[in-house]
Amino acid sequence: MTTTFARGLVEQLRPLPDHRLTAIVEMARLSPSERQQVFDTFGNAGYPILHQQDFANLRDIGPWLFCSGEHTSLQRQSDFHHDLSQVAGDAPTSWLISALEPSRLAFHLGEAAIARGPDGRTHLLRFYSEKAFPVLYSRQDLPGIAHLLAPIHSWWLREPESDVGDGEKVWRRYAGKDRADYCGVPPIHLDQLCWDDLTGDSLSYQLVDLIDKLQVTPASGICRGKRLAQVRRLLAEARRVGLRQQADQSDYALLLALHDRALRGGLPLIDALKDALESKQPLAQTLKRHITQKMLTSPQNV
Repeated sequence: MTTTFARGLVEQLRPLPDHRLTAIVEMARLSPSERQQVFDTFGNAGYPILHQQDFANLRDIGPWLFCSGEHTSLQRQSDFHHDLSQVAGDAPTSWLISALEPSRLAFHLGEAAIARGPDGRTHLLRFYSEKAFPVLYSRQDLPGIAHLLAPIHSWWLREPESDVGDGEKVWRRYAGKDRADYCGVPPIHLDQLCWDDLTGDSLSYQLVDLIDKLQVTPASGICRGKRLAQVRRLLAEARRVGLRQQADQSDYALLLALHDRALRGGLPLIDALKDALESKQPLAQTLKRHITQKMLTSPQNV
């Protein structure tokens, strides 16, 4: 089935015969067997973005740029989008349209993988991620970021809050400069404000990792981006109900991410929240008083 997004890509490519569709796939998001399948299917048309020798040990699990190889017709590029989406699932974080030859584009993108922070140190920058790219795009006044976008016609980024129906993901377009004559990114320098925007939500990512470890049976159909959006909503919800301490917000988000169906709207959770707010005690303590393990495994008792 052709998605709305796939049809939109084709229509954007139609008047641009000298442009190519490529995808950034973060290989660490795939299992070893899935990773091998991607390499077996698309390896001849794939280029590591972490091309620097210092990143040799990360290369196979880092971001790669894939394309349709020598097949540049509109139909073959459409087929490439379909086939990669089938094999890689949610691992593609970005779809790019550019007239820059794919191997050179991968080299260009790799130059943006190293950034200097406000502390003067160099850091590995996941510029292509759902979290980082919108922040960087909004800060094209900083050294190097406008250069990153120079050869890009369109950069499509998956939104963390995904579905528009039938499991179809939401993708947002960011316009580039469409300068195919430009290749290479000077050192990116992040100021304190940009640094804070990039790192300020580390709690959400830590909770997502913890949820993945605690789940006895992984939730089917929930990608990492959707889980991240869920955690962010729950943290915001915790703040709205009056929880001010980060530990309390974390406990609230973690509990409902794992046991929402059993606890949502039930008196035990309401009483635990009321107890925590009135007694000024940690939420973890009041949860122990009001919620038992049996409630978490038997929703009908809540």
